Amino acid sequence: MSTLTQNGLALEKILLTTDIIRITMNRKDILKLHNAGVVRRISERKVFNVTDTPVKYVYFLQKGLIKISNISETGEELIKYFIKPGAIFGELNLLDNEESSQEVAIAMEDCEVCFIPVETVNQLMATNSTFQKHILQFIGRRIKKMEERMFSLMLKDVKERILDFLKEFVMEFGHPVDGGYTAKNFLTHEDIARVTTTSRQSVTTSLVYLKKQGLIDYDSQTLSVFNFQRS
Repeated sequence: MSTLTQNGLALEKILLTTDIIRITMNRKDILKLHNAGVVRRISERKVFNVTDTPVKYVYFLQKGLIKISNISETGEELIKYFIKPGAIFGELNLLDNEESSQEVAIAMEDCEVCFIPVETVNQLMATNSTFQKHILQFIGRRIKKMEERMFSLMLKDVKERILDFLKEFVMEFGHPVDGGYTAKNFLTHEDIARVTTTSRQSVTTSLVYLKKQGLIDYDSQTLSVFNFQRS
């Protein structure tokens, strides 16, 4: 992991790639983030702690793709979600929860991430009510998404869980096509298994079934999901 040398204009442009900042902040507020933040280059496959750190940060992804996971006491990985450029992660650090789980970020390709101290973000939330509202709404949406996935795990079978996740994935990372959405396929079968809490073999079997049903199509480059009304 290395720190990038950034002039003020370059870092400001990085911060403005994040919707919440662009919508809610004036130049003065952005300057506060700039003065407190640092941009770091994260090499592909590098793992770094998000919540279990001496200094707490909120993170803004400028470039690349990141996977956010929880690591259990036995070392098992549970993937929570994937992050694309312009998105925020590390929001749990704003909750000041000393008992929060060990959340880690894994770079799926070379990334550039802006590290902003939680103290700075909290100060801006205290003085900028619009920013505070958007941050709280963002945290609420992410919690709701995790709750929906939890209910899916409890109430749906493996094929339904996998299809639900793939729909969510292509809608967030892809673009509309005739009859559905398509996205760059950077998922492994192991990734899908760790998101949906199933075995790798079950993922392979389910993907073959869903493809035969015409619900999905995939190869090493792209992933498409069709006919969202059917399951």
